[in-house]
Amino acid sequence: MNNASVTLGRRFEGQVALITGGGRGIGQEVAARLAAEGARLAIFDMNVAGAEETCVRVKKAGGEAMAYGVDVTSRDAVAAAVKSVVTDFGRIDVLINNAGIGWRIPFLEITDADWSKIIGTNLTGYFIVAQEVARSMVTSKKGRIVNVASINAHIGTDHQAAYAASKGGIVALTRVMAFELAPLGIYVNAISPGPIETELSAMNLSPATRRSREERIPQGRLGQPGELAAAIAFLASPDASYINGTVLVVDGGLISGGIREPK
Repeated sequence: MNNASVTLGRRFEGQVALITGGGRGIGQEVAARLAAEGARLAIFDMNVAGAEETCVRVKKAGGEAMAYGVDVTSRDAVAAAVKSVVTDFGRIDVLINNAGIGWRIPFLEITDADWSKIIGTNLTGYFIVAQEVARSMVTSKKGRIVNVASINAHIGTDHQAAYAASKGGIVALTRVMAFELAPLGIYVNAISPGPIETELSAMNLSPATRRSREERIPQGRLGQPGELAAAIAFLASPDASYINGTVLVVDGGLISGGIREPK
């Protein structure tokens, strides 16, 4: 799919979108997509330079964005930053909860510190940001929240216990949030990406590992960042007006692919 060939609408015209982990990779791609469709952006990232880089990219394309250095595991920092966004932009209409970390560790070697760090960022961080933003959304009685999970929430993979547990927690959290917040006009969904072509995957995947992954994906390739951004934008848009509490898997058919017979 060549995303450059897609004619974009203006589904987010006049809306304010907050993106966590927006200073690199998928978060940066989502920022570009939402800005192209009219959103004004608040970019949260611990790496302020990365957040500012995203803002420069958005502004060069004619959009509006502001960078905020935020540690999503800190309630005080998140509360202060959300308050600043509301002051700077007037409100928050969309939250893309994307900030996350993870590294491969054999189950028997995971330390308490490893576990706490990954769960703290990927799950507790999502909870803190979503709660603070939802409290601000209540005043306007409308909002969209998209939590970025992973196919690791749905399948077992080696050396990913803490990461998978955090992503599984995000799926469960999403469903509870959707149930409780819908009467307040706030709709919550999650997206579970499969292998995506990013700078990080290019550095970390050996040619053999890459081929192995591509062979397991029915579509025969890794996903492109723009394809994932398009799916996230859909869930955050008015086009998903009757979708709530759903987990959208974007993986080229990987987890539904079954067992391939030898050629």
